Amino acid sequence: MLTGVSYVLIALGLTLIFGVYRMINLAHGAVYMWGAYFCHVFSDSLGFNTYLATLIAMILAGFLSVGLEKTVFRPLKNNPDWVALVAGLGLYYALENFGWIVLGPRELHIHALATQKVIRFWGMYANLQKLILAGLCVVILVAMSIILKKTGVGRAMRAASSDQEAAKLVGININRISMLVFFLGGAFAAAAGSFVGSLTSVAPGMGFRPMIIAFVIVVFGGMGSIMGTVVTGLLVGVLQNILAYVIAPKFAYCFTMLSLLAVFVMRPKGLFGEDT
Repeated sequence: MLTGVSYVLIALGLTLIFGVYRMINLAHGAVYMWGAYFCHVFSDSLGFNTYLATLIAMILAGFLSVGLEKTVFRPLKNNPDWVALVAGLGLYYALENFGWIVLGPRELHIHALATQKVIRFWGMYANLQKLILAGLCVVILVAMSIILKKTGVGRAMRAASSDQEAAKLVGININRISMLVFFLGGAFAAAAGSFVGSLTSVAPGMGFRPMIIAFVIVVFGGMGSIMGTVVTGLLVGVLQNILAYVIAPKFAYCFTMLSLLAVFVMRPKGLFGEDT
C-alpha cells in the first residue's frame, strides 16, 4: 500500500501544477530527492524526531519548488509547452548532479522509529512502519481533499485550474495560486521521498523512476484529474507489488509500464480523462 500512496503523493503534486500551469514539471523528481535528503539531515544529522524532520523537509522542499517556479517556469509560461518540459528536465539533472556533489556516491538513511516491528492481523503480517507511513499519506490526501473542497483557497485553486481568465476577473491572483500549487507539489514530493527513504535509502538518483511513474499516473488518470491520479496511483502500486511477488521484483517495473501501455492503447484519454 505504501508504494501506491507514495506514488499518489508525487503524482498529486504534478496534477496540481498541471492544473494551473498546463505543463508537466519534470524537475519534480529532484524535489522528491532533496526532500528525502532534508529529512535525513534533520533526523539523523541534527537528531530531530523523524516525523518533525519530515514536516521540516516538506516545508523546505515546498520553498525549493516555489523558487523553481519563480525563477524558471514563470518566465517561460507564455512559451511553447516543450520549452518548459526541456527546462524542467534540465533542472532535474542540474539538481541531481548537485546532489552527487553534496551527498557523494554513498547511500544515506533516515532514522525509522518502528522499522523492525511486525504486527499480525487476519492471518497476515505487516511491517508497522509501513502501515504508519501509509496512514500518514492517507491523512495528507484527505487534508488536501478538504482544502480543495471546503476552503476559499481550494476554490481559488479549482477556479484557476478551470479558467484562468475568469478567475482573474473575480480577483484571484494567479501568480499566488501558482506559487501555492508549486509549494504543495514540492511538499507532497518531500513527504513521499522521506517516507520511502526511511524504508530504503537516500541517494541522488532516487528521484528519476518515481518521477516517470508519477508522470504516467497523471496521464493515465486523465490530465488534471485529482480523482484519476489517486485511483491510478493506488492501482499502479498494487499492480507493482503483485507483479514483484508473482514474477520477480526486478521485472515488476517493466511489466507495470507494459500493462499501462496496453491500457493506453485502448483508452488514450486516460482513466478519468474527458472527451475533447
